[in-house]
Amino acid sequence: MKRSLLLTTAISIIFTGCISPSFQQSNLNLNLSNDTKALRFSTNESTFLTRLNPNISKERRNEFIDEFILKSDVQCQQYLNNPKKDEKKSKNEDELYLNIAQTVSTVLGLGYITQTAQAIFLNDKDDESSKEGQKAYENALSPEIKKGVEIVRERYAKKIKNKKILSIKKYNPTQLKEDMNIYDKQCNMEYGLIEINRALKEMQSQMRMRKPMYKKPKARINLESIKEKVKNVSKKVKLKENNATKKIKQIDANVTK
Repeated sequence: MKRSLLLTTAISIIFTGCISPSFQQSNLNLNLSNDTKALRFSTNESTFLTRLNPNISKERRNEFIDEFILKSDVQCQQYLNNPKKDEKKSKNEDELYLNIAQTVSTVLGLGYITQTAQAIFLNDKDDESSKEGQKAYENALSPEIKKGVEIVRERYAKKIKNKKILSIKKYNPTQLKEDMNIYDKQCNMEYGLIEINRALKEMQSQMRMRKPMYKKPKARINLESIKEKVKNVSKKVKLKENNATKKIKQIDANVTK
């Protein structure tokens, strides 16, 4: 039994090492959890020039950090832009979309935005109109969500790079690997949604205090675009809903004649 298990593991390692990066990327680096939830991104290290090993020097560790962040960012962009990726949307994501809509609704003073979002994201998952509405939100906000992922990862990459001054004893390969896992985990649309929510709440707070928004020199999420897109999507969904209701009423009227 043990020999069989070792053989299976060895074959798995051999094939993992031989598979090309493009093939692994096209298959989205599948890392399924025990409950087979969403597919998870994982940086493919097969093309790395530097290898992380237990006896690595501080200099080589720092070289590995630079290479990891650079190549992970490229792979993450490819992963997020892959239209075939089949991540299952979590309940958290529904709540984050709903929070975005509610904040925009409050800022613009348009109550129908919240009502429309609630109908979409709090409705039965099997309802076809809800699925269409959710997809409309996802498609509209996709560029800003990806920007949010980029900002979150950029923030964490800075933390990792700041540790380059530490000795191997204070920042060893095991600790680095833990940071790498967190960095990979952040290549997920949910983190982008969290960043959008954070930025919107910050804007809302500054509006209440009547203070001008502080603009960072680096590219930020376009909050004006977020507001406009949420408003437009809500209008389209609401209009479609109203048209469907009218059709039902017409059918009912014809039946009763």
